[in-house]
Amino acid sequence: MEKYIYVVISRTSTFTGKLIRKFLKEKYNHASISLDENLSNMYSFSRLSVSNPLVGGIVRESSYTLTIGLVVDVPIIVYRIPVTIIQYELISKFIYDVYDDVDVYYYNFLQAIGLIFNKKHAIYKTYICTEFVMEALKQGGINFTELESYRITPTDICGIMEKFVFYSGNLNDYPLKHKTKTKEDENFFCKTGFIYEGVHTLRHFWMVIARDRNNKRSRSRI
Repeated sequence: MEKYIYVVISRTSTFTGKLIRKFLKEKYNHASISLDENLSNMYSFSRLSVSNPLVGGIVRESSYTLTIGLVVDVPIIVYRIPVTIIQYELISKFIYDVYDDVDVYYYNFLQAIGLIFNKKHAIYKTYICTEFVMEALKQGGINFTELESYRITPTDICGIMEKFVFYSGNLNDYPLKHKTKTKEDENFFCKTGFIYEGVHTLRHFWMVIARDRNNKRSRSRI
């Protein structure tokens, strides 16, 4: 029986989303991967909470988190990619392994900046949204391009997966959208104090920079 993996490209209404689109001069700024057509098992690398756009990691997303709880239309393109059962299981395993890993995965803000200046910043156990999506597909043996995953932008994905378009329009109009809030949604919208978020942000930046330094030291020894 044929199965499908769904890749979702979106144009979010957040300040950071608008900033990314401005610098990259692109129409879309975010990518997610879903294991089902109603997007109830959709994952990406993004902000961990609504109150802090500077701290990110792997998140289980939904229509609620993509709109940041606002009554706005979020333009999306959903790509439906046919896969075998084995490929589906390999992709699912990769996603859940990252999601459940006790060694925290971080959003690679250095690579997000690097995309603008075409600089490489692939770092141990860090991803940006597009990189994570493409790496997940690669785990199932699906390679649409020779471009390295960390160099791919949402617009690149639109070109690479054009023949797999399943839906194009507003997120709120997507007919198969999952409409029930999850525990992850509730956690996303829990607001915390300024001091907590400040400390959390500094720790996040430090961990990513430290892992980048470790990468450079390891390469210098080779």
